[in-house]
Amino acid sequence: MDFTRNFFLILSILLFSSKTLSQQSKPLKSTPTHVILAGAMVDVEKSQITKDVLILIEAGKIVKVDGADTKDDYENIIDLSEYTILPGLIDCHAHLVLNSYDKSIDQWELPIANYGIMGTVNAKKTLVAGFTTVRDIWGIFYSDVALRDAIDREMIPGPRMYVSGPAITMTGGHGDWESWMAPHLQLKENPAAIADGVDEVRKQVRRHIKQGVDLIKITATGGFGTSGSIPGAATYTEEEIRAAVDEAKKQGLKVAAHAHGADGIKNAVKAGITSIEHGSLMDEEAIRLMKEQGVYLVMDLLAAHYSHIELNKDYSDRKLGESNNELYTRFLNNFQKAYNEGVKMAFGSDSGVYPHGRNAEQFNLMVQAGMTEIDAIKSATIIAAQLIGIEDKTGSIEEGKWADIVAVKGNPLEDITVLENVEFVMKEGKIYKNNIK
Repeated sequence: MDFTRNFFLILSILLFSSKTLSQQSKPLKSTPTHVILAGAMVDVEKSQITKDVLILIEAGKIVKVDGADTKDDYENIIDLSEYTILPGLIDCHAHLVLNSYDKSIDQWELPIANYGIMGTVNAKKTLVAGFTTVRDIWGIFYSDVALRDAIDREMIPGPRMYVSGPAITMTGGHGDWESWMAPHLQLKENPAAIADGVDEVRKQVRRHIKQGVDLIKITATGGFGTSGSIPGAATYTEEEIRAAVDEAKKQGLKVAAHAHGADGIKNAVKAGITSIEHGSLMDEEAIRLMKEQGVYLVMDLLAAHYSHIELNKDYSDRKLGESNNELYTRFLNNFQKAYNEGVKMAFGSDSGVYPHGRNAEQFNLMVQAGMTEIDAIKSATIIAAQLIGIEDKTGSIEEGKWADIVAVKGNPLEDITVLENVEFVMKEGKIYKNNIK
């Protein structure tokens, strides 16, 4: 009896061991966090469409970009086979904590907390529009820093943010909104960072760094958004701007220069800034300098179109001598000149001047101004990532990069307007929008 019992016991152990070894000898199926099957992918590195692509995602990163013929190896696939996927889009000139287009309220009469509340709403609108990263350059009272940190901690949904804090401007310069107030109405603290002279500019940069900004913004000319400010007129000297650049460089920070007029653009480029914001009234010499120095140009055609064409604002105090239609045509011509000359151009829409969430409408304006569809997309992906300094982490759909992926119906290289209707948004492996049927 004991022999029989022991025989069957040993036989059972052998059979179990054989089955286990057999199972272990088979290749184990991968278990990625997400698997995306795309009908087409915009390969921004190769400037082409790749058909039938499988994307494997683990821990928020892309671990494999493969052919769709391997789809049978995986379960729970996100089926985007009827869609075109792109890298998450990047807007390099955003203002998530501002709604300057909204004239129903006087924003300067509201509590400071108002900017953070607006920011939470605008951040979500921007993200679901397909923009997984923004460079936010002008955060009132460092509200952009707080918004960035809240998004990073996943307290609220929004795009990844790289922020500048308040723009540094001279007394009476663009953004010095006290300039139109009577003396007895002066604000306790100006929404801009006022600095006059090299030493004050350095101090403001140090103050910004102390508050945790990612870059510095300085105004090199007047602007359209400040009463009495002349967009074409230079403000800071080359020496003052260079002080900001030198101080920022100590901490590895880049400097963006708000500049419409040609003289201010030249001052900023010679001083060593990284990007020119707007560039609306530049001349051929300014374009040549930007090209020679490798400076990025961020032209906000959408904000210009919204202000000059849609709203047709009265800019009679700007001493420009042109109608809004003539000015906008001039902006488009300058955009095309800079593009044709090979200036590095990054996508930036100046959101907040127009209602948030409409960012992608700028792609069509860029194409109308002479840019090819693929170059317009590159400006909001790999080139934008290079400007910010995160090209090793995002800007293209590649192994090792963040899983920032958006999907649209149709081919954006044939019809760029399809980017205005993003159906699927993933940021760092987390799905924030999925309208796929």
